[in-house]
Amino acid sequence: MKNGVLTTMAIPRLLAVRNIMPETYGLATVDEQAATGTALYSVEGPSRVCFTIAAGAQFPLHASAPGQAFIAALPESRRTALIGRLSFKRFTPATLTDRACFEERLATVRQQGYAIDLSEETEGCHCGGVAVLGPDRTPAAALWVTGMAKRLPMAVLLACIRTLQDVGRRLEQDLRHAAGRSAMGGGIHAVTVAEAKLRLAENLAEPPAYPTLAKRLGVSYSTLRAAFHAETGATLGQWRLHLRLEEACRLLAETGLTVVEIAERAGFGDPKHFSVQFKRRMGVPPSQYRMRNRL
Repeated sequence: MKNGVLTTMAIPRLLAVRNIMPETYGLATVDEQAATGTALYSVEGPSRVCFTIAAGAQFPLHASAPGQAFIAALPESRRTALIGRLSFKRFTPATLTDRACFEERLATVRQQGYAIDLSEETEGCHCGGVAVLGPDRTPAAALWVTGMAKRLPMAVLLACIRTLQDVGRRLEQDLRHAAGRSAMGGGIHAVTVAEAKLRLAENLAEPPAYPTLAKRLGVSYSTLRAAFHAETGATLGQWRLHLRLEEACRLLAETGLTVVEIAERAGFGDPKHFSVQFKRRMGVPPSQYRMRNRL
């Protein structure tokens, strides 16, 4: 699967856990021929001091959690070939530079279902990674979380990894569903809907222009509406309302903005209408939600 399509499908899943991930996390892919890893997308952590991983940033496979998770999940023949291309360059005292030790690590990763990098690439940086399997049950990508060691002790790191494993399972379901739709001639709709989800998450404060969105995606408005409802069970408006309320929840928990300011940023022109919609969906008024969930 092309990286652009994969990223488009992953972004809504990654953004859905933004409120519970304490550090920067994201999606990566591996070029087996070049024996390098590349970040495809990242969500920066909520702290003012968090790692920033730009899309396109490359990382060494042997010294990174996403690289180890990806390699461990490969079929044996591909795994052996890829390991043979690794340089095993030392970055820190913790870097694995011996092939035999690296293969022992991969066996552990396969057994536990995730990889952990404790300052193997960068001193003072901890990282976790899980593989994302495609419909053929071979790795299509890897999910990762990274942060300063003092903020990612083992208990916190494992909690983040469990969240990524859940995201990975959901993304794998999306990939299988898209592959099944493609086999039946409907795969293009799955990709279109995934792209629509990404677009709908942008500029929540701006009024929606669904016909314009459909035109940008290369389909008619009626086709977009039908495909979106078939894939998600929701209308475009219902999905966007969910995103706006999710953003409002994040702002209430993470910022000191007033309810009026949050309503405006989440695309609600009328604060009273915002409060009614918020209570209807969340069960409590915005102010009460803030008291319960303030970080």
